[in-house]
Amino acid sequence: MPSVQQQRDKLITLLKQLFQLDQPDLDFGFYKIMHAKSEQVQRFLENDLLDIIKKEFSELGDDRVAEAKAKYEAELQKAIEYESPNPEDIPAVKEAKAEYENAKQGGSPEGDVYDHLWRFFERYYDNGDF
Repeated sequence: MPSVQQQRDKLITLLKQLFQLDQPDLDFGFYKIMHAKSEQVQRFLENDLLDIIKKEFSELGDDRVAEAKAKYEAELQKAIEYESPNPEDIPAVKEAKAEYENAKQGGSPEGDVYDHLWRFFERYYDNGDF
């Protein structure tokens, strides 16, 4: 499975191709404006857009990690209260721990967003035409 960084790079590459910033011979209409603003567009795609997305997902990620940790600790506490000989081996505790580990590793709603956006633009964009 591709990493979040790979999915992000794939989307940015497609957006650059879509805006055709690397073709200075297109000097009319929309493309004329895009080439005049190409530095700003590239800076937005490579830095600003990613900073906005990272900020939003870091806030979401922090909440997800805290929620998953609380669920794991609650399940573990229940198992201890019921005097389980091996509280870590209880299926509910194992599941909650797996969710917590996945949340800590950034288990990938951000990557899913990049992938969905890439699929959308890839589906409707073909060699410079929508």
